[in-house]
Amino acid sequence: MSRQSRSFTTVNAIERTRNLGCTVVRRLVAIPAALVALAVMGSGCRHDGRELRPALPSQDGSVSTSAAPTVPATEDDFFDTAAAGGAVPGGPIEPSTTVLGTVAVSTIAPLATVLTVTAPWRDGAPIDPRYTCKGANVTPPLSWSAAPQGTKEVAITLIDEDANFDHWTMAGIKPGTTSLAENTPPEGAVAALNGSGAAGYTGPCPPAGTTHMYRITVYYLDSALLLSSGGSADDMRAAIDDATLATAEVTGTFTGS
Repeated sequence: MSRQSRSFTTVNAIERTRNLGCTVVRRLVAIPAALVALAVMGSGCRHDGRELRPALPSQDGSVSTSAAPTVPATEDDFFDTAAAGGAVPGGPIEPSTTVLGTVAVSTIAPLATVLTVTAPWRDGAPIDPRYTCKGANVTPPLSWSAAPQGTKEVAITLIDEDANFDHWTMAGIKPGTTSLAENTPPEGAVAALNGSGAAGYTGPCPPAGTTHMYRITVYYLDSALLLSSGGSADDMRAAIDDATLATAEVTGTFTGS
């Protein structure tokens, strides 16, 4: 074999090897490319037929095609959206509600039974003169609803609504007490000075020819006041107000003569 032939043969061998290597590389590259193509074709089967416009050369960032969640502007919007089954991320939720899915369910306890006070007269009716300065001037018998849970003490006041006059301020009543006999303070009760300067009760006594409204209030307190008799009515009433858990009341009128 001549030198020229050997050279030709050597060159062909190298070319064959090179060609073979290129074929392998092309096949290895073609496999993932085919997988990508299949994935693209598969995803294309789920779109709605619309195509995105090709990106401009300057648009080298990613673009989200998902709409941002809408946050209701008001509580009404929030509950309207919830009722329709829509998502309400960031929507206003009342502190006492629990959200199950997208429906707000209230966990607020139902309202308690209305608390009442019973006096020897109908609510808003004239007061029996026996319990006024024109009669025996003694405390009326009263009864009231059982104390709500959490009550530590009960207090009672009688106020002239028209003159803002304190006729009776009493605290220290045991929480299990639900009635008061005529002219008989409960055991352990303490009374503040009334508007006349005496500790305890003084009955309605408006000026002649005038009719005043009087309000008896029973206070259910969430703490024991630990006060003594003979103190200021203002101080006792302030302490009562600070500890009030619930109240019940009855009103009556009296005309002076």
